[in-house]
Amino acid sequence: MKGDCEELRRTVRRLKKDYDFRGLLHFTDFLNLSSIISVGYLCSRDLCYANNIDFVDSFKQNTIHHTSKELINFTRFYYVEKNNVNYMENLAIPVYLLFSEEIICLSLATFSDGDADSKYSKYGADYEFFNYVIDWEVVFDKNIVQHSLNGPVKQSMVRKRRSELLIDEPVPLNYLKNIIFRCNADFKRACNLFGKSKLYLVEPHMFFNEKNYIKDYNIVYNKLIDSDVFVLHFSSNLPVENNEKHQYGLYDLNDKLIRKTGVTFIESSNTEFNVEVNNIPDYPVKFKFWFYGVLSIEETIG
Repeated sequence: MKGDCEELRRTVRRLKKDYDFRGLLHFTDFLNLSSIISVGYLCSRDLCYANNIDFVDSFKQNTIHHTSKELINFTRFYYVEKNNVNYMENLAIPVYLLFSEEIICLSLATFSDGDADSKYSKYGADYEFFNYVIDWEVVFDKNIVQHSLNGPVKQSMVRKRRSELLIDEPVPLNYLKNIIFRCNADFKRACNLFGKSKLYLVEPHMFFNEKNYIKDYNIVYNKLIDSDVFVLHFSSNLPVENNEKHQYGLYDLNDKLIRKTGVTFIESSNTEFNVEVNNIPDYPVKFKFWFYGVLSIEETIG
């Protein structure tokens, strides 16, 4: 831990009091949760590549080429949500990992006074930088986009709001406080795949919600009444347009495909839909549903 940890904690207490600071946020794709949970650490992209850990990268390749080698070595965290739409929009199903503020005190933790990818940002690793150089009033200002400013002044404020904590080592999951989902559908999928957990939260306001996705769903199935049919009812964030990538698949419990079927909707302003699945086998199956090509539901039926 850092030698000035107590001073850092004093500033953290002030941030909690003045700005309702919750902890450090790392955003990732839902598909990365499996490897993160199994490894037990949150690792930098460079360490993931070095150890052949498969993951969905929020950085586009042309962005990575403009990112310094040093930054690729770091695991990166933000102090506030919804401050980097350019990266989050690259994720099919974004998820936040909320870590304890104690990781600020880790010996290999570095602070930036703005977007770490910006040539205008400075770096420090001690209390003096953390407390006095980072513009905390701007970091926690949620209305920067709405400010009647433009040009270099606004760009500077946006850069400052993206101040980061950079850690040059794997971060153990014992510092993890919460996994935050954008909707109940993602929450249910996590429960089905990884088991229920007190760590899970659903907080839609923390996400950019301009994309269409499945917000919630339920499956109606009564084996005693009709064993070979069930109905998926779901609600979407926006009205649905037909797409060749809307489809569902049935698999056996060993993930062997039984069949895959495309789904067509009646286009309207509606956001509530039913999908009837017929001729299901007389043994338990895995049901997977893709919405605009994004695997969104995974349930075991039977």
